[in-house]
Amino acid sequence: MKITEINYNELRWINITGPDQEMVDYLRENFHFHVLDLEDVLSKAQYPKIDAYQDYLFIILQFPLYESHKRIYKRTELDIFFGKDYIITINSGELNPLQNFFETCRADDSAREKFIGRGGAMLLYEILDSLLDYVFPIINQKNELIFQLEEEIFETPETKDMIQEIMILKRNIINVRRILLPQRFVFADLQTKYKRFVPEELNIYFDDIIDKKDKIINQLDTALAYIDVLEDANEALISRSSNKVLKVLAIFSVIPLPLTILLNYYGMNVNLPYQNNPHILAYINLGLVIMTFTMIAILIRKKWL
Repeated sequence: MKITEINYNELRWINITGPDQEMVDYLRENFHFHVLDLEDVLSKAQYPKIDAYQDYLFIILQFPLYESHKRIYKRTELDIFFGKDYIITINSGELNPLQNFFETCRADDSAREKFIGRGGAMLLYEILDSLLDYVFPIINQKNELIFQLEEEIFETPETKDMIQEIMILKRNIINVRRILLPQRFVFADLQTKYKRFVPEELNIYFDDIIDKKDKIINQLDTALAYIDVLEDANEALISRSSNKVLKVLAIFSVIPLPLTILLNYYGMNVNLPYQNNPHILAYINLGLVIMTFTMIAILIRKKWL
C-alpha cells in the first residue's frame, strides 16, 4: 500500500495505490466508513455503483487497462470516498491518468488552485473528466487499426485471412464498451440525486461527463459495426478465393476426362478397330488433341474459363 496526500484550502485528496488489509485498517482508524464499503474495496468482483451515506458517498468505477502480452483490455477498478472536506481515490496504481493528474496537482501550485481550490465536487468532476479523456485515445487507436485492416483486406493484391486480427480487435472493442457502459447511471445519479454533495450549479459539469460517456459508447458502437462489415468482407473474399482455386482444380479434372476414356478404351486387352493399322498411334494422338481443344472451347463458350 502507498498513501499520498494533498492538502489545499481545507480539502484533502488522499490517493491510495495497491489496496490491501493495511489500507482497510488505515481507513477504519481515520474515517468512519461502513464495513461493507471497506470489504468492497478489497473485493475483486465488483460492479460500478454509488452508495450514499449521511456524510459521504462511496463510488465504484471501472476503466479499461491494456495488457500488451495478451493483447486484451481488462478492467481496473477505481474506488472513491467523497466527503465534505476530502476525496479518497483507491486504485491498483496502473491507472496512469489518475496518477499523472494527482502528481500534477501535488507538484504545481497553479494546478492545485485550478483543480482543488474550487471545492470537492469540482475536484471529483476533474478526476472523472480526466479519466474519460484517457479513453478517447484508445478509441482513436482502434479506429486506426480498423483503417489498417481495411487496407489489408481491400487494397492488397494478395488475399489474406485477417480473421485473427479482426477477432482480437472486435474483442477489445467489446471489452472496452462492456467496462464503460454500466457507469452511465453512476454519473447520472451524481448529477441529479446527491445535492448535498454536488451543488445544483455544477449540474452542467456532470452533464458534460454524461455527454462524453455517451459519445464514447456511440463511437465504440460505430467501430463495432464497421468491424462486423470487415469481418463479412474478409469471409467473402476468402470464400471467393477458395472458389477460384476449386474452379481451377475442377477445370483441370474435367478437361482430361474424355482423354482418359479414350486411352482406357484402347488400353483394353481385346481386339479393337484399326488396332493393327500402322498409323493408329497418330490417329489416337490426333483424337486426344481434338478432344482437348473441344473441351476448352466448350468451357470458353459457357464462360466457365
